[in-house]
Amino acid sequence: MTTNKNKNFLLDNRFILWRLTGDKDMEAYWDAYLKNHPDSKDEFDNAICDFSRLKLNNSSLTDSEFLRLKERIYASTSGMHVKKRSLVLRLFPYAAAACITLIIGFSLYIYNNLVSDKNELITKNIIIGEDLDEKDILLITDNETTYFSKDVHMQVDKSGKATIQEAEGSESNVREVEKSIMNKMVVPYGKRSKLVLSDGTKVWLNSGSVLEFPSVFTEKTRSVNLIGEMYVEVSKDSKRQFVVHTLDFQVKVYGTKFNVTSYSGNEPQSVVLVEGSVSVKTAQKEEARLAPNDMLVYQNNHIDKKKVDVTEFISWKDGYILLDHTPVDVVLKRMERFYNLSFDIQSDVNLSSKTCTGKIFLSDNLDDVMATISLLSSTKYERKDKMIYIYFTL
Repeated sequence: MTTNKNKNFLLDNRFILWRLTGDKDMEAYWDAYLKNHPDSKDEFDNAICDFSRLKLNNSSLTDSEFLRLKERIYASTSGMHVKKRSLVLRLFPYAAAACITLIIGFSLYIYNNLVSDKNELITKNIIIGEDLDEKDILLITDNETTYFSKDVHMQVDKSGKATIQEAEGSESNVREVEKSIMNKMVVPYGKRSKLVLSDGTKVWLNSGSVLEFPSVFTEKTRSVNLIGEMYVEVSKDSKRQFVVHTLDFQVKVYGTKFNVTSYSGNEPQSVVLVEGSVSVKTAQKEEARLAPNDMLVYQNNHIDKKKVDVTEFISWKDGYILLDHTPVDVVLKRMERFYNLSFDIQSDVNLSSKTCTGKIFLSDNLDDVMATISLLSSTKYERKDKMIYIYFTL
């Protein structure tokens, strides 16, 4: 994708002339332009980058034709200075007209490549991302809200006393919470948390998740409410089921290990069973039972069950993700949550042939991660301050 401002530069005859010939007078013109329009520098630099990526193909100009075009424009404009332009146009009307015709022809060539489905540019296949501002983890208990800037490890004992540790090695914060209340842990994009509930159940909360849970389980069932994603190792209790309520279904278990994904929006929701047995019941009363290595996907009011390698779906809790011909847009969606990013994926970006296979270690260094994605997906990546550019070659 190319921004409108980039297109304006790319279709500007003076810009094309300058990039093709390296004309010093044109360079002086653009230097002066940027001094008078400093807010255009980013778009200008991007246009230079885009121009350098123009891909000539067999249906347009050959390499020899391109060189001849460049030589003819350069010959037509040699000696042409900005201050003497009107004089040159008077003295050499035919040469000037030929030059203008050539430039206009090249402008149309660029324009056709930017908008034609047949003659695609690498500039059409760009995904632009942004590194967003960090948000705090929220723990809402009764009428009190506590903010945490780092990942949280929280453990609740049988009496309802909660021990909270923010980041590894930091001091613990101990507090009493009412046994009867429902607490809420809000984990924004870019953060993760681990909880040990009062019954001993271990919960890993992924980025962009909200979990509601009681201080102490006092009801006949051990119920929690989830929006987002979590991996759970349920403490066994033959008398009381553990129930996870999501937006569109509920998961019932006694003692097991499983992963639940239930983000809001149009994304499919899923349950992946690692160990034990669970049943999943949808809002439409459709019910299915899962065995280990089963994955249930719920989308468009329909459930589908299949066998999978569970490691691919639970490895995030251990700091890495496994990919097996995973579409790039799916990978970027995971990166959005894990690193608090925002990728603008336009409908004209062709992702159908771009997949990733391999392992990505979820490092604290975002550049390492993006470089790995670039390698696995055969794309090119650039990062400028808070902006991320992914270029898809054809």
